[in-house]
Amino acid sequence: MKTKKYNWLARLIDRITKSEQPNNDYFEYYGHRVTLQSGTRDYVSVNVADMDYRHQIDFSFDYWTKELCFEGYNEYEERDAIIRAFRRIYDEGWEEVSIGNDEPWEEERKFYEPMLDNDEYDQDSIKRKYGELMSHKAA
Repeated sequence: MKTKKYNWLARLIDRITKSEQPNNDYFEYYGHRVTLQSGTRDYVSVNVADMDYRHQIDFSFDYWTKELCFEGYNEYEERDAIIRAFRRIYDEGWEEVSIGNDEPWEEERKFYEPMLDNDEYDQDSIKRKYGELMSHKAA
């Protein structure tokens, strides 16, 4: 099975974080529409959509606190590529990028937790799926 590469996301993060890149902008990048919105120079909200607007990634980054928050993505690999890109740029040993919110992961966790230790559900299957989910928690 061929795995997807998300190198373009790392390049996108490089572009977004450059000092000459405005925090309020719209551009096309590797077949995606990118919208940057911000009310201040220390924060940016990013929406990345494919050309059909079927697959979208939504996240924000606070340059002051180095907090990265996710509101939406399609796969954990996309999210992880974004996290790696920000950490490559901003982790300085004494201060590192933190994950403030990961809505898609939290929603999935909330879906499975009521099923744990509930005899109405196949516990082997639920525990396996929950374990897989926990392995995708953003560190």
